[in-house]
Amino acid sequence: MPLDVEQIPDTETSSVTEPTRALSGLGKASTRRRTVLRGVGLSGLTLGATALSWSPVAGQRAARAENGPNGLRGWDRTDCRDAYPSGYTEQRDTGGAYQNEPAACFGGDFMGSMYCTSGWHKKGTVRDAPITYTYTPISTACGSSSTKNAWKWRVGGRTWRCSDGNTRVSGGGSTRTYLTICRAPV
Repeated sequence: MPLDVEQIPDTETSSVTEPTRALSGLGKASTRRRTVLRGVGLSGLTLGATALSWSPVAGQRAARAENGPNGLRGWDRTDCRDAYPSGYTEQRDTGGAYQNEPAACFGGDFMGSMYCTSGWHKKGTVRDAPITYTYTPISTACGSSSTKNAWKWRVGGRTWRCSDGNTRVSGGGSTRTYLTICRAPV
């Protein structure tokens, strides 16, 4: 039997003289329909929120592309499968603050935190007489099919960013350029 809006009693013009069977066991203090419906609604909301908090998706942020301070793009995922679908074998840092941490990055001539500024590869020139170091972030080395500047890798319970760049070392009449990788916590 369908319920018609006209069959619902108006609370201002009529009063309920006796409780319904559904409310008869609750006692006098909480026999109002709205109280019961409010309790049912809040219980459903609580149950739904609890179920969502148990979901593995609830704790993860949506993937988003990151841009470095110089406008170069980085890979989004923390397992590096977007940059390297088959993964890679990490190599230990060659220097810097995380040299004794588990390996995270790979592929550079030199790797470590000393090539970082604000979590991305340095940019600029530093003169340490008689040698000049020129740091340039690049987006041509990171990736197996397409390339970006940086990727993220999760090792030992921490997420790291490995940001690529070139370091040109000039001094004593010669110049050499090395692929260097900034390793920074995310």
